[in-house]
Amino acid sequence: MASFRRTHYAFFALEDGYLVDVAGLLRGELPRSGGEPRVLAFAVLTGERHELRREELDVLLLLPAERWVEDDGRHGRLLVELADKGLVISDGDEAGRAALRARDEALSANEWNLYAALYHYMTQWSAVDIRDGEDAELQLGPESRAAARAFVARHGQPPGAFGERRSARTVRLPAGTRDGALYRTLGARRTTRAFDPDLPVTAEELGTLLRYVFGCHGYAKSVADVVCIKRTSPSGGGLHPIEAYPIVSNVRGVDPGVYHYDARGHALTLLRELGAARSRRLATELMCGQSYFGAAGVSIVLTARFYRNHWKYRRHQKAYQAILMDAAHLSQTLHLVSADLGLGAFVTVAINGRDVDEHLGLDGVSEGAVAMVGCGRRAPGESALELSFSPAPPP
Repeated sequence: MASFRRTHYAFFALEDGYLVDVAGLLRGELPRSGGEPRVLAFAVLTGERHELRREELDVLLLLPAERWVEDDGRHGRLLVELADKGLVISDGDEAGRAALRARDEALSANEWNLYAALYHYMTQWSAVDIRDGEDAELQLGPESRAAARAFVARHGQPPGAFGERRSARTVRLPAGTRDGALYRTLGARRTTRAFDPDLPVTAEELGTLLRYVFGCHGYAKSVADVVCIKRTSPSGGGLHPIEAYPIVSNVRGVDPGVYHYDARGHALTLLRELGAARSRRLATELMCGQSYFGAAGVSIVLTARFYRNHWKYRRHQKAYQAILMDAAHLSQTLHLVSADLGLGAFVTVAINGRDVDEHLGLDGVSEGAVAMVGCGRRAPGESALELSFSPAPPP
């Protein structure tokens, strides 16, 4: 006889029901709320949401999360349905339910904070393609420009470019102008959305980029003999949980394919050999159809080894935020190194994270994707996808 327990990793919310008025809808009126609210369940284990019937909710309210309960024969059908939805855990051997049980146990073992798990898994994408049409990703066509103008006409302009606070006292600061190499690199940093897929990045440039962004530049041991590494970017607790997986499409001296960057040995480990065109297509698919980024010479998946961070910050509410900031720090460093090398760079969180994990063979719990970055040769000329900035006057 199967046993069941409720998962910890589920959230519930009430949503108003609506009264359908066909005549009102034809007049352009919004539906009116009314009737009993619907109960929505957010299943972290599957990343899906479900509307619950009252009988399903009643069963969930009876079921404990800390111990197994044998099915007494009264709720068997409902328990199986709830198990398939990822709201109840079953000790059965059926493949789907066994996988959900393993995922539930892995989330606990990797010390995931409940709220962080809700955010991470309920916002993951799969098979999303943001392109409107066959060539819409190449340039902003008339349709996209018209849509942008219509959006502004409907919603108005965004808040002003500069936030201001009024005060009776203002302290004027010296300009602090500098002209060293670092400051010129900072001024040259920009996001590139127009890469030339025919102009390769060199292996030396890729090696420089990976070493000075993701490479190990030193070791230290904490008072508890925990080994920490030094990178050129900060990391929460000095733990550096972010890993880099380059998808190479056009790097002279490096075959196209999917790699893992070995920071300790400063080497690329080939995971999957691909042709240049297939590498670009894969990068584009993983970045939700953003082929202007997929055309870069190399696209790099940033993953987090979550327990590397959670080991110290166990189920901490700020642990996941620190992981996202780690990835953001690394993306900025990549932009700066790319600018110094004369390469264009990008970062995006519009990724099909579930698909990335599957392609890289990751479980998504102990290690999973959080962002993608990349670099390559800029395409000549201007692109409608990129802003053209005028210099700001000195303060």
